Amino acid sequence: MPISKTQIAVWSNNSFLEDSFVGQTSSADIVFSSHKESRTEPYVLAVIDTSRDLNNISQKLISIYDRSRQRNQKLTVILLHGKNIDTEKNLYFTDLLNNLGAGKPLHRLVIVKDLFQASLLYSETYLENYVLEALGSRKITISTKGENSFFPVSMADLIESLKKIYYLQNTAGKIFWIMGDPVTDLELAYLIKKNLEDSEGPEFEIEATGPDDHPTLDPNSLGNQSRAQLNWEPKNDFSVDLKEAVRRVNEDRSLLLSKLHHVHQQDKHPKLKKIEKVLHSVKKIVGRLKPKKGTVKIENGPELIKKVAEYSIAAILSIYLLVSLSYILFTALSLKYLEKTISDLRRGETTLSVTDLNRSKVFSGIGKDSYSIVSPVISFVAANVHEKNYNLFVFLDYSQSSLESLQQTYQLAEKIYRTVGKPSSGQFYQDSSLALSSNLSHLYENLNQISLLTSQGRLPRILEEKMDSSIEFKNLKLVEQQIIDLIKAAELIPVFLAGDSAKNIVILFQNSQEIRSTGGTLDYILALVMDQGRVVSKNIYRSDEIDSLAVGVITAPPLVSQITGVEDWKTRDLNYNPDFPQTATNISWILEKTLRFKPDIVLAVNDRLIGNLLSEDKGIILNGQSVTSEVFQKELSTTSPSGLYRDLIGYYLDSILEHKPSLVSLGRVIAKQSEENQILFWSSDESIEKSIVNQAYSGSIYPHTCHSGLSGNSPCLAQTTYFNESNFSLLPLTGKMQRKIFHRVWIEPNQVQHEYQVQYQFTEEILNQNRDMKMIIQLYSPENSILEGITLDDKNLSPRIASEQQDNQMERFQFPISLSYNRTHTLVIKFKTPQSEPNKLPFTYSLTEYHQPGTVNGNVELIINFPEAARPAAITSPVS
Repeated sequence: MPISKTQIAVWSNNSFLEDSFVGQTSSADIVFSSHKESRTEPYVLAVIDTSRDLNNISQKLISIYDRSRQRNQKLTVILLHGKNIDTEKNLYFTDLLNNLGAGKPLHRLVIVKDLFQASLLYSETYLENYVLEALGSRKITISTKGENSFFPVSMADLIESLKKIYYLQNTAGKIFWIMGDPVTDLELAYLIKKNLEDSEGPEFEIEATGPDDHPTLDPNSLGNQSRAQLNWEPKNDFSVDLKEAVRRVNEDRSLLLSKLHHVHQQDKHPKLKKIEKVLHSVKKIVGRLKPKKGTVKIENGPELIKKVAEYSIAAILSIYLLVSLSYILFTALSLKYLEKTISDLRRGETTLSVTDLNRSKVFSGIGKDSYSIVSPVISFVAANVHEKNYNLFVFLDYSQSSLESLQQTYQLAEKIYRTVGKPSSGQFYQDSSLALSSNLSHLYENLNQISLLTSQGRLPRILEEKMDSSIEFKNLKLVEQQIIDLIKAAELIPVFLAGDSAKNIVILFQNSQEIRSTGGTLDYILALVMDQGRVVSKNIYRSDEIDSLAVGVITAPPLVSQITGVEDWKTRDLNYNPDFPQTATNISWILEKTLRFKPDIVLAVNDRLIGNLLSEDKGIILNGQSVTSEVFQKELSTTSPSGLYRDLIGYYLDSILEHKPSLVSLGRVIAKQSEENQILFWSSDESIEKSIVNQAYSGSIYPHTCHSGLSGNSPCLAQTTYFNESNFSLLPLTGKMQRKIFHRVWIEPNQVQHEYQVQYQFTEEILNQNRDMKMIIQLYSPENSILEGITLDDKNLSPRIASEQQDNQMERFQFPISLSYNRTHTLVIKFKTPQSEPNKLPFTYSLTEYHQPGTVNGNVELIINFPEAARPAAITSPVS
């Protein structure tokens, strides 16, 4: 028995889409045919692709509506949306159809987004083009947050919904939202990437640089309502269709090329129209240049040639002038928007920075094209000017590329930040870490090129003057070094947030008011358990709370015991060893014994972190009270450990987990702390420790090699030193006592002599103290160094008070001193390092000096005395 088939006449402003309906094979009981005036099918379908040309579309729809009414045909109008749902178009066509219905509507309006063929290898819709372009370029651009939604609905599922809409009663005049199950652009990107894993070709790239959508409607909710009304559910699984499409492309690459060619064919006609408009404008100009009636014509040959020559020269000069002005104007605009992009990024306005950077690229492109016209003349007349102009465009290219990498880096970091405190996949953190490292490496390479271009007068003078006043370019070398540090730091993201098991993280909150080896006394310890970015537990312990569990567990080092007068090693004093891996190992052991908590990671920070956060926030309201950085520091100077310190730790921990501080604000604070060497990191994983040992945040103390910026053509003498002090006064002294360090070096033929002169001065009177201030000095010097003398206030101290041991191929001297309050003191330490071979000219000397966390930068002065016969040929740091 033959199957009864439904006849539907279809028309669309997208001819390729109309052909797809006519050629469909998914539903055997429906036959689509192209809509003609003579057609009398009982059903009519008008498909309006809102991304295509909508000229005269209203008139066409009115015509179809009238004929459908005359022939008593059921009409369905589909509004097909692409990248975004255009609410204005929805309202316009809704009003138009309602007016045409005039109380007796015969239409049904269907809203569709992200239509696709089951094979996904057609190119009629936005989603299909999006996937095809991604497969072709092996790169996809998604939104900044990765939360823009697609609602993929297959042609077959759409046709099934049309059956319901046509056949059910009381559907006339109603609106139906036919939507597939939502898929975010980030999920779509990872689906494509996963399905391309086994294919040949370059690695699939995901660029999170697109704008974020801010929809005013909830298509998913509207779609669910329509599903319930029609008792319809989509059957095609988009992920399965996508997988099959990728497989077919991998098997036959020519298939993809033909489909992409089809896309370009679709775009051909609009381009031809633009060209026709340009040609028409040219014809108008030419017409105006033709002599009007009554114009006297020059009949004489020589006069005609002279006149033509004059006009030609004038025209050429005019064009040359206009093109030159175009080059200057658009290049200046490009530089202006480049500067605006930097300003946008500094404020954290990523979306605006993308817009400004795109404008800079457009203007530099126009400027470059303009210059290519006039450059032959300039290169002939002034080769030096031409070279600088050429370098200007190279500078623009590298700067724009750098900012684009910076935008991508910020967007990736923002995504990672937004997942902290929420469950996420370990693979996400692994991929994000690799992407961050890749972007930062690219940025570093670009900055190297910019450094070369901005040296030795290679750019136009006006640009060089502008750059001389720019903070960003003044600190270019510092930024390069920070990027190197960030590349290593990016590799640590999976250490914190990924892995098969939960991570035990300990954060040491130190108080620099009483200075200690790694930043200050240990006031509080935060024990944090995180599993794939989700916080499992968090506890803050006061140092004396741990002491109550550690009685008799561990004995203090002799010098600490001598100063404190107790044998037990108190928690607040555990950070005695300046070598942070050793200190972190000791603390890890204690916490495992007392709290049954074995850390995987130990971070050390001090009160300066909280102070910087308060400054960034310009103060906060905590427990009904206004708390500023000044209030916090005043509290620390009177009480240790401070209850306010604990409250602020809890406040900022919760704020960060809830993502309240902006990433820019948080980044500024962390960058400042890192630059001042106030953050230290340790991992129980030995492989990670080995990979970060040469990073400042590892806190490792070891002998450094010769500076990379010095020539390798001559022998290099590399030395490393570290002056470290611990104040055991049980009295907060930061701000009340200042210290100034003078480190003098004498390079001699057979040895290098060192002298540390440390000046202590009380800036505020200390009252009610009947005992001296006890301190422990620890000095790291090159291997085989000999301590020659210790002087305090011009009095020689016996060398026997200093103990000596070898740590990490360095000599470590330790000794106690006592300082009276409210007096100025001077401590002098002398040591020498004999050389196995004489220092013969020419040679290179490289000195690395560690900075103690918790102290203020800039209070160290280095003075190097070299032989009279020697003259410095290269110096890697500014000198006076």
